[in-house]
Order: sequence, then structure tokens, then C-alpha cells
Amino acid sequence: MEIQILKDPMVYPTDVVLETSLGKNYKIYQEFEKRINEINLKLEWHYFINFGKIWICKMLNKNKNMGFLSIWNTGFKLEIYFTNKTLDRIDELEINKKIKKIAKETKPMGKLRPVTFLVENSEMINDAIKILEYKMK
Repeated sequence: MEIQILKDPMVYPTDVVLETSLGKNYKIYQEFEKRINEINLKLEWHYFINFGKIWICKMLNKNKNMGFLSIWNTGFKLEIYFTNKTLDRIDELEINKKIKKIAKETKPMGKLRPVTFLVENSEMINDAIKILEYKMK
């Protein structure tokens, strides 16, 4: 069972806090953070009261929100939102079929549809970067 962590508003998610929270998955997070910087996205942590009183990280392209990152006891999840029109083109990307299936099965939230997946390894980081680069275009 996955449990979302980083709920204390007084404990900002520093590198030390993230390493403690993620354990063995911290190296994967560091690799993701490095790759995010390479494509000029910025990670910005915020404490959200209305979304379960948790710390969530926005992935920003200048001021445009590209998606969210949250910390779980099993690793970290990404949630990237698309319109129906742009979501259909994810099928053309060379990414894991599991992520494509998640994208197809996700129910809309208003006009947007989230693609949510747990990042478990370097291959999934590559897929996440491909999705984010696609969204940036």
C-alpha cells in the first residue's frame, strides 16, 4: 500500500528530508532532478492545504506548470495534465506501454486528463522527460 508522505508544513523538503523520505529511491530522484534541469524546468515545492495537507512539487517551464511531483513511501509520482487533443498524441511517443495505457484509461478532471505514474527506475525517468518535452512543445 502506498502512503503519501511529507505532510508536516514545518518540514520543508530539503535534500536531507527527501533522502530520508525516499530511502533507496533517492538516487532515482536525484537523476530525475538532474534531467529536469537539463531541459530547463524548475522544481518548486509548495505546501498544499486543499490537497490533503502535503508538500507537492511543481515542475515549471518559466511560469507555466508542466505537472506535479509527490513523494510516497514507494518512491515519487509524477502527474502531468493534458487536454484530450494533446493526450491522444502521447501514443506516438516512444515510451513504456504501461504509461500509454494509463494515459488512455485516465478519466478527465474537468477539461484536463492527468497521466500519473510512479517513477521506479532510469527508464521511467527517460519516459517522463519525453512526456515533459512533448508537453513543452
